[in-house]
Amino acid sequence: MEKVISLKDVSFGYDQNLVLENIHLDVFQGDYLGIVGPNGSAKSTLLKLMLGILKPQRGTIQIFGQDIEKFRDWGKIGYVAQKATSFNVGFPATVEEVVGGNLYTSIGLCRGIKRIHRDKIHKALEFVGMEDYCNRLIGNLSGGQQQKVFIARALVSSPQIIFLDEPTVGIDLKSQEEFYRLLEKLHKEMQITILMVSHDIGVITEKVTRVACMGDKRLITHQSCCNIPFSEVMAQFYGEKMKLMLHHHQH
Repeated sequence: MEKVISLKDVSFGYDQNLVLENIHLDVFQGDYLGIVGPNGSAKSTLLKLMLGILKPQRGTIQIFGQDIEKFRDWGKIGYVAQKATSFNVGFPATVEEVVGGNLYTSIGLCRGIKRIHRDKIHKALEFVGMEDYCNRLIGNLSGGQQQKVFIARALVSSPQIIFLDEPTVGIDLKSQEEFYRLLEKLHKEMQITILMVSHDIGVITEKVTRVACMGDKRLITHQSCCNIPFSEVMAQFYGEKMKLMLHHHQH
């Protein structure tokens, strides 16, 4: 399988205080990777490093075999930010405008949305089941509906990888289940590589194919189909309390 992201010996800190140290991670085409860990374990920081938002203090990051500093084809990357669903009621942007906004990097701010772009927008909205909400204001939708719109926004540029940062925060349980089914559909039908950050360890480990565990500045990965139970890995990394929590969740 093609290696689409590679981190080698990556370290990063704020004000000289390291929060990530000697991180190694390879992500392959078709992975559905969950990055898990308790709050404050620098999961979102790791995501921002892979997106080029932050620069590592040491080590190298490559995307599609190219050093991240030289990588320019960001249309291959979709991103759903943390708290993307925090629009106020009446926010003056329609669903179509929100989704189409992700096309301006390729068509330019001064150029209008053409038929070909509008078709892409509607196709993305249809995939997530939101095509009937095209002219609705984004702020008038529920949190679950807004999150689907932001998946469509990420899809409209035809990405090969989608990053999601705590995508289910503030969404009710029913909408969370719908959201996870949508991600599974993305992964299987469109063969998109997915990297998702979450603190909800018990839930996400049932959804993904690989897990990267964050804690104490370190990272370890676990293949969901390997012979070592994931609860045992978590116990080694986070302690027996986490093993008990996972066992309770699975039953």
